[in-house]
Amino acid sequence: MANLNYTNQNLQNCSFKGQDLAGADFSGSDLRGCNFTGATLIGANFQNIKTGQSYRQVNILVAATIVCPVVLFGFSTIAVQVSTILFSDRSDKIFNFFFGAMPLLALIFEIFIQDSITSNFPQVTSFLGIGAITILFAVMVSFTVGLAIVSTSGFSDGSSGQEFFLLLLMVISAIVTFRIFKWLIQSIQSNPGTSFKKANLTDADFSHSEVQNTDFSLAVLTGACVFDWAIKPYTQLTNVYCKYLYLEPAHQNRQPAEGNFLPGELEQVLTRFIIR
Repeated sequence: MANLNYTNQNLQNCSFKGQDLAGADFSGSDLRGCNFTGATLIGANFQNIKTGQSYRQVNILVAATIVCPVVLFGFSTIAVQVSTILFSDRSDKIFNFFFGAMPLLALIFEIFIQDSITSNFPQVTSFLGIGAITILFAVMVSFTVGLAIVSTSGFSDGSSGQEFFLLLLMVISAIVTFRIFKWLIQSIQSNPGTSFKKANLTDADFSHSEVQNTDFSLAVLTGACVFDWAIKPYTQLTNVYCKYLYLEPAHQNRQPAEGNFLPGELEQVLTRFIIR
């Protein structure tokens, strides 16, 4: 029988995806960045664990914000050169613009289709989603700086009407840019670290645990003990399957006392443990 004792260990970024870990003991361990997607964790002990984003995950997300604009610039430059050669005889500016902007358009489009493909490619879509927001932020910064230069140079020349309009447009662009920057920061902060997605956590014990940036979506939590459980920000509990929970140590104080949760009751119980 495999050794299922993982107590008080640093297990950051380990993958237990799809494994049968029924009865395993992870108490006191650092599970930041761990992947338990689809794992069988019936009766597992998760007391006093630490979950969330690992340093490696954060570094990868930050790297995405640096690499993606560089890659976009490189692809755009190559695309413009290729399109210029192919359509030089026609001098077709529309084709040149289309090929030059195609990488940016593709990444911006990815933002809007991210939710539909996240379930199949979660890590890739997180990386590309943050990269797309970064590129959009870089474009808006360039646009805002360009407007600032044009508007201030116009004032130095003595003209005012058009420059006031450009100045107003610059202010609006700066506000939009700041909002995109906040969106980028939130995207990095909210990215899941530990994943229990689709895991079977029946009768698991999460007493005294703090879960943050943890994905429980589509997991089975029936019979789990959540005594002194702290749910910190960016924890996903979407479509959790749970008939009942235990609110006291050693699986005592069953909620509900009889039968199963009615619609909306599970959310009310879990709300007690949410830390803003």
